[in-house]
Amino acid sequence: MADYTAIVEAGNALIELLRDNLTPEPLGNRELIALCSPHESENNQLTVYLYHIEEESQNMTSGYYQVDQNTQRRAAAQFTLRYLVTAHSKAPVQLRQADQHRILGAAIQALRDNPILPQQYLSGSLAEERAQLHLAVEKVPLEQLLKIWNNTSKEYKASFVLMVTGVTIASRRERKITRVTDFTATVDPQARQEEIRRSVSAVLLLRDGFRGTALENSGAMFYIDGIPSQPQSKRGGYQVWTDLPAGQHTLSVRLRGFQTEEIALDIQPGKTWEGSADLKPGMGYPYGKGATTAHLTLQRDGQPLIHETVWLAAAGDAPLKLAQTKAAEGVQTLRLFCKGPANALPLPGNFLIEEAKQPELVFLQSYEGEEGRLATPLAHAHTRGKAFLPAQQYRTDEQGRIRVMLRSAGKLAVFWDGSIQYVEPQTNGENAFTLQFQ
Repeated sequence: MADYTAIVEAGNALIELLRDNLTPEPLGNRELIALCSPHESENNQLTVYLYHIEEESQNMTSGYYQVDQNTQRRAAAQFTLRYLVTAHSKAPVQLRQADQHRILGAAIQALRDNPILPQQYLSGSLAEERAQLHLAVEKVPLEQLLKIWNNTSKEYKASFVLMVTGVTIASRRERKITRVTDFTATVDPQARQEEIRRSVSAVLLLRDGFRGTALENSGAMFYIDGIPSQPQSKRGGYQVWTDLPAGQHTLSVRLRGFQTEEIALDIQPGKTWEGSADLKPGMGYPYGKGATTAHLTLQRDGQPLIHETVWLAAAGDAPLKLAQTKAAEGVQTLRLFCKGPANALPLPGNFLIEEAKQPELVFLQSYEGEEGRLATPLAHAHTRGKAFLPAQQYRTDEQGRIRVMLRSAGKLAVFWDGSIQYVEPQTNGENAFTLQFQ
């Protein structure tokens, strides 16, 4: 994560972007563009003035994340920065206004042409984490702009507001934790009777899909069939609903910094639906060092796959593999081998069984002592060594496209309609791929 220097690094990056795009025309000297107040412009002809810093959703950044087995660190704070951009022409009076208009127009053009600040302008801790800073010319009432000038005797000059999101400052606060080995519980008979009368309908594990960590006390909003619904939040990112009506429902999860996620619920009388939601990064999400972007276009017979559900999984050295000689069709309990700590697996969760002829998507409910239990029986038989890849669900847009943010470059498996195709995004720049399914 970026250090306390992130704010000044963001300002310096903006200045370098503007200097490259506004010189030698309409400004002849790079040094005429600077970070300073419009009231103290001196010889500068374009000033960029940071006048407001706003912390984004505190609920999203108030928790801790795992550093190692025994240490947690407080989540980074996320900020939105607002800058006042003002032109100061030194031309003769009769030409001054037109000159200022040209400068402002060139600045607006440069900023709108770069909605994400190019990596080449980042320095220091922002460059180390390959931060994604989003730029937007914000619509601000004239009255608000005029307030900045109220306490000065200087004439107001035409200005616009630039909003920068995605600036994070890491925390140095850590805490030590120990694993629970045993506990004592007491039961209140009256409370127990009340619990028996209420039926648990659905349990959802909420995770940060980019980092794979549970989202606790996140402040997420939930909607079932478009109607707000407030579940009971449990430790570890679990959300619990009781007494939901039986049938098919659509659960929507909304959380600032993430894309809205939609999950299909199948509530059956006397049974508990179990699932997970891996939220994808959205506007303002604090990406870490090494993150890369992949733009996928999915087609079948040359036509885009519109509004189709697709599953993506990192296809590197799989942490989980089938350990038995053969898993027959219809079985629900498997013997698995985990390479690495089992508590790092996204459980419960969706896994893609990587196989050339009959790949399969499964929901692994639990894994303990080399035994894994599936939510539903296997649809196909699989042999020893087949990889179980943690998979996330995406949905194509009206042009058959998906935008994916990855923690690091590597081979990516794309699963749709019973078949897998592969792409391999690189670390540098934007990666674009077109996949043709049969």
